[in-house]
Amino acid sequence: MVRHHEGTFTGSLRIALGALTALGAGWAIAHRRAATWSPPVGTIRRLTLSARVSGSGSAVVLLHGLLGSAQYWGAEYDILSRDHMLVVPDLLGFGSSPHPNGDYTLDAHAIAVIDLLGDLAIEQPAVIVAHSLGTLIALRIAQLAPDRVAGIVAFGPPLYADNETARQSVGRLGGFVRLLAFDTPLAERVCAWMCSHRRLAARIAMVARPDLPAPIAADTVSHTWSSYSNTVTEVLLSGNGADRFAGVDTNVVLIRGDRDRVVDPAYLDELADSLANVTNECWRGGHDLPLRMPRRCANRIRTFVDSARPPQHLV
Repeated sequence: MVRHHEGTFTGSLRIALGALTALGAGWAIAHRRAATWSPPVGTIRRLTLSARVSGSGSAVVLLHGLLGSAQYWGAEYDILSRDHMLVVPDLLGFGSSPHPNGDYTLDAHAIAVIDLLGDLAIEQPAVIVAHSLGTLIALRIAQLAPDRVAGIVAFGPPLYADNETARQSVGRLGGFVRLLAFDTPLAERVCAWMCSHRRLAARIAMVARPDLPAPIAADTVSHTWSSYSNTVTEVLLSGNGADRFAGVDTNVVLIRGDRDRVVDPAYLDELADSLANVTNECWRGGHDLPLRMPRRCANRIRTFVDSARPPQHLV
């Protein structure tokens, strides 16, 4: 009986995906990708994590968000490599980085980035720039290795007062995330199917998300069930509240869009009001500010890097 249901599910899913491909291909081709994006440059280094590296000098590290990859940060951000070493990794379990079966806790993600900095022999504190879920990893790096962090710029930060608020916010990340965010048999089967049919899943993703540049849409399926579900559970839905900033004494800039349905504006304002090292900015836009407004974001990063100072305990 179980095999019959699994076979029926697999067959139905294949039919649905085939229909989606056929119906959506012409529509996707006919529409321009909304985001302004072109491929970045740099050398791909496959170390603790896979990372794009360019330039020299003090480091600027760009961390992508959930379902993202290093390609999220396109060519507009290459300007940062003129005066700095630009390091853009795929997070643990995503993109071309290792996909281990085990640990995807917040510490595991943070330590993987810290180890990458060691692999690259980066000794001076780096400015860490993050989008969405990458914010939580950046803050944890500042807690575990404060000497490594000269400051943090976070776009669309998913910071919440408690875990229940975080859980309620997951549905705002989109239908695909809603489907896979919680540990259900359907979610696990869909993710398993994508892992077994990676190329077709990438094509489906490109059709389903015409608002994204094709390479970025394709990379939304470059993960495993373990890396995705455990990252959501252990990073996004756990440990929320003031403890995210405990021991973080470097400057942190939180930037949200005024139409961003993922963030909690009131809580971000509260953090900025209560923590002297936290600044809160609101721009016009949605959750994907780094993708929709790359030039403005890159310029804001440059301004921050130019003014960044070491953590207080290093002064």
